[in-house]
Amino acid sequence: MKNFSRKKVLITGAASGIGKLMAQTLAKRGAEIVIADINFEEAKKVAEEIKSNGGKAHAFLLNLADVESIKKCKADVSAAGIVIDVLINNAGVVFGGEFESLSLEKHLLTYKINIDGLVAMTHLFFGDLKRSADANIVNIASASGLIGLPYGTSYASSKWAVIGFSESLRVECLERGINNVHVTTVCPSYISTGMFHGVKAPMLLPWLKPETIVNKIILGMENNAPFVKEPFVVKTVDLLKGILPLVVYTKISKILGVSTSMTHWKGRELKELN
Repeated sequence: MKNFSRKKVLITGAASGIGKLMAQTLAKRGAEIVIADINFEEAKKVAEEIKSNGGKAHAFLLNLADVESIKKCKADVSAAGIVIDVLINNAGVVFGGEFESLSLEKHLLTYKINIDGLVAMTHLFFGDLKRSADANIVNIASASGLIGLPYGTSYASSKWAVIGFSESLRVECLERGINNVHVTTVCPSYISTGMFHGVKAPMLLPWLKPETIVNKIILGMENNAPFVKEPFVVKTVDLLKGILPLVVYTKISKILGVSTSMTHWKGRELKELN
């Protein structure tokens, strides 16, 4: 997608964090922004800010943990006469802690929002995207979807699922000749939005600035890239896992601080982005 002008872009979780920054950045490039967020009041503020700067934006209530809310959001967007060209599945949650100490409800809520909600949004809006001459689906996964992440088991595994879903859908579109729909999977390391407050970033994986990853995501959309992996060392994970014995890879992960990075996670609770 080389030109965002007049493209209708729906971003989940765009009331704050990198979702908000993507909304603001794409609005400046001429896109019409559709903000879907559980925090409806903040979503409306972001939409008003975009409009006050000469852009176009809409706000809709969306609770990704509730399939009926997702269906209503789709109905409301359609009722407003909006047929989207881009779906950015950005919203997500994380809960850190020892596996058995974290409540079952939080483990299951992580999957409900991070993967079930993402799949439901993609399913319900896929018809819109097929109708677009040039469409993008951008799914925000994580570098933790490529590795094991102690103290973040359900979060990391939900992101593994996002990667598997995204890759399967991307290849299915190619197999079915749906060449106008492009799927990009984003795998960043820790982003300094507050979602991972308390985390100690591993060696060679410095905190990503929101502006940096947003610019990389937009570049990936422009190039219809299958993956956006940042920083550079994330691009080497698959290769290292393929050539190193598992016991060696696990030791290196511990030495670099990957295995212990989530030990002191505090973060913020719900209504978060990744």
